[in-house]
Amino acid sequence: MNKDVIAAGSASAAGIATGAATGAAVYGGAVAAANAAGLYGAAATTSALASLGGGALAAGGAGIAGGVAFVAGSVALPAVAVAAAGYGLYRWFKS
Repeated sequence: MNKDVIAAGSASAAGIATGAATGAAVYGGAVAAANAAGLYGAAATTSALASLGGGALAAGGAGIAGGVAFVAGSVALPAVAVAAAGYGLYRWFKS
């Protein structure tokens, strides 16, 4: 197998793992705050996502959709950054 393909796959796997951990921490923190407020289950989930989205739509925030986008961004940004850095370092050391 081509070493570049293996390096790219390894860098991508490391990036995905980092992104997943970051997303879980962000979402978990928001749900923990909702639980502390006395909300559980679906109410905690919707409250957490709405708070991550900047508040309810009626209050001028982005609501649950904004919270979902925030969590997705908190997963994607570290994943891309770590994968790009890992593959870039591989290419730099290879040359």
